[in-house]
Amino acid sequence: MNKKQLRWTVASAIILLIALIIAIASNKETPETTTDKPASSETLIQDTTTEPTTKTTLTEYPEKEQPKMNETEKDVREPEKAIKEPSTKPATEPPNTVSDASSTQPSTTVPKPAKPEKQTAPSTSASINGGTYLVGTDIKPGEYLVFSNGLTLLENTKDQSGNPDSIVFNVALDGHSHTYVTLREGENFTLKGGEMYPVAFAPSIKPANGIYKDGQYKVGTDLPAGSYTLLVDDQSDIGFYEISKNSRQDMMDLLISDVVEGETSINISNGQYLTIRNAYLEVQ
Repeated sequence: MNKKQLRWTVASAIILLIALIIAIASNKETPETTTDKPASSETLIQDTTTEPTTKTTLTEYPEKEQPKMNETEKDVREPEKAIKEPSTKPATEPPNTVSDASSTQPSTTVPKPAKPEKQTAPSTSASINGGTYLVGTDIKPGEYLVFSNGLTLLENTKDQSGNPDSIVFNVALDGHSHTYVTLREGENFTLKGGEMYPVAFAPSIKPANGIYKDGQYKVGTDLPAGSYTLLVDDQSDIGFYEISKNSRQDMMDLLISDVVEGETSINISNGQYLTIRNAYLEVQ
């Protein structure tokens, strides 16, 4: 081989070596053109619920223009921008466990028991006018004070059979008189004329001048117990009085029943009922 051929051989080898070096160098300097596939909306939305990453793909920049790390952190895209990308899948945000728990958790509040309804019994403070009443339904059982305003009739029966044996009492009041009655559950009471009150709400029948005239009085409540003199009324020749042990108006409960001629002495005790007709007594 002559010198000329040797030179060409060496030159060709050098050229091939240079070309090989250039090719290797160009492969190192050329940035990777790998294209990242766009993240699905599902991944982007899930990323928004966690802390945004501060890392970036270094292959997106040439080696010579690679930004510094502190600049990279400033240029990181905010999570809201990723949410704006169109999505074909429903959002997969984790459910709000606090609101769901409050909405699905059954209430533990115990309802207050309802207050019992009040009975619609007639008012006990109002007067009761004439009529027929079923005791225990229309009016309450108990003791009443009846006032006459002329002619007043009272009848009390055990039932509505009309049988004479069912009659408890029949009482007639005339003038401006008054009497007590005690009514029991289930009885039928008829009042014609006048008005009556439960004793707890009845007007006082104590005379201001101390002179007790026609009417029935409860001893120990309306007048004191003791000994008294009954006098015949000036307009009558004969008076009348009764002493009973209660106000049932039953003949079986009658203790004394007598007439008054001129004047009559009587003794009355607490709890008894004194009835006076056409007579009077005076309490000093």
